[in-house]
Amino acid sequence: MKLRKGLLSFLLLLFISFLAVACSNQEASENNNEDSSDTNDAPENENFNKTGFPIVDESITLEMMGKSSPVQPEWSEMGFFQVMEEKTNIQFEFRSASADDYTQNKQLAFASLDLPDLFYGGELTLAEEADYGSQGMLIPLEGLIDEYAPNLKKLMEEDPAIKASITTPDGHIYALPGIDKNITSRTPIMWMNQPWIDELGMDTPTTMEEFYELLKAMKEQDPGNVGDVIPLTANSPADLRLGLLPNFGIVQDDGIYEEDGVVEYAWVQDEYKAYLKYMNRLYTEQLLDNQMFSHNWEQFIAKGPQVGILSTWPIVQLGYADPAEGLNYPVLPPMTSETNDEKLTLGMHEIRRGRAAITSENEHPEATMRWIDQAAYSEEGTILSRLGIEGETYEWNDEGQWQLLSQDGLSTTETNAKHAPGVGTNVPMNLTAEFFEQEGGNPTILKIYEWIQEELIPYARTPFPLVYYTEEETEKINTVKPDIKSYFEQMEAKFITGAESIDDSWAEYVSTLEDLGIGDIVDANQSAYDRWEEAQ
Repeated sequence: MKLRKGLLSFLLLLFISFLAVACSNQEASENNNEDSSDTNDAPENENFNKTGFPIVDESITLEMMGKSSPVQPEWSEMGFFQVMEEKTNIQFEFRSASADDYTQNKQLAFASLDLPDLFYGGELTLAEEADYGSQGMLIPLEGLIDEYAPNLKKLMEEDPAIKASITTPDGHIYALPGIDKNITSRTPIMWMNQPWIDELGMDTPTTMEEFYELLKAMKEQDPGNVGDVIPLTANSPADLRLGLLPNFGIVQDDGIYEEDGVVEYAWVQDEYKAYLKYMNRLYTEQLLDNQMFSHNWEQFIAKGPQVGILSTWPIVQLGYADPAEGLNYPVLPPMTSETNDEKLTLGMHEIRRGRAAITSENEHPEATMRWIDQAAYSEEGTILSRLGIEGETYEWNDEGQWQLLSQDGLSTTETNAKHAPGVGTNVPMNLTAEFFEQEGGNPTILKIYEWIQEELIPYARTPFPLVYYTEEETEKINTVKPDIKSYFEQMEAKFITGAESIDDSWAEYVSTLEDLGIGDIVDANQSAYDRWEEAQ
């Protein structure tokens, strides 16, 4: 009995001692973590300037990932980044790529946890923001904005819709937006080769049947004497959809649109089926570029002189040095069709989300936020991002207006893209209407603004509001969307090229999309829309 009591006393004493040591260690650990945090911050704090320039006294190097454009040089050669480095003492190593390569690289970076310090021109989707933010791979930015981003903070105070539009359901901001109020950014634009139309003696089409007759006349009569006419082309099937699908009665955003409070899925609607049949007709008669599903950007641009209807800016596709030549390419107006008796085009939001984000790998988030605020939201930074280097890509005239320059036989757009990442890449910028009103020496752009204001803006419809998804909705969308996207793009190509009969395969196509989970995507968007509607 004495032995048992002694043993119990010993164990009790040992347990109490263990608790005391554990508590002591925990307190020490917490103190050490605080000290460690202070220690890690100390070099940054000593090197980092909360205001003024440079942002850091001794140079730091960060890794940036973004989507580049084929019209741009390597980002390391751009004057924008060189000027920003001189001003801030922050330099970058770049992981940039264009088009699908960038999307794959971005997905791989998250999947492998091989993250850059900063996404810039990152094109982060809503699901990526919410998902990777909640997982801690993208850091919350609202505190950094409040402390280190006076330009963005001011914009958010002046327009509360900005903060509301970039705040996820968990209350955090994980990605930063671009603000684009330029009239040319408010709707997709397609362009007509007016000299060809005049040579044919035809009028601007008002219906899709008249559009077909115009394309057919271009193909058969070769009004430009180019030999091998391509009446209609686009960089991608997605670009073609953006420009022409509204004519059949559907205005959508990534397949989603809202009608009378009900969310619908575009790719199973009869209007989309009619669009496919129309495009198959054009493809079969070689009125639609038969290489659209396989050409790359360089091949697409090289076709410019052969094309009757363009899906990108004529100055880009044709490369003329004199901007006045743009007057030969007016905008293609909306048209009606057998499934739609109303003129429609896609209306785009002024707030462009997902342009930049800071990752958990970044050891200098304060300095990075200051860099973004200067580069994206200051007047100086916006001019540098969009216009490039004064004297090389643009100049100011005596009336205080900016004018784009052309060098070495390049167009103004190609020249501009040499030093301005905002030409070709969706980097964050604060592009105001006043900024574009300052453009001088280019009456052509004023005429283009007039065309857009008269022919497109009155018919623009925004298909879906700026919403965010809950974690559960994000998981639901992310689970089914990759397979749906792959199948949809595969079948769209088969339907347009005639590899699959639209009528014979339509029911199976719709059934397969339903089996793949389009109902989950619709449900998630309906819930997000309902929350948005209640908040209005």
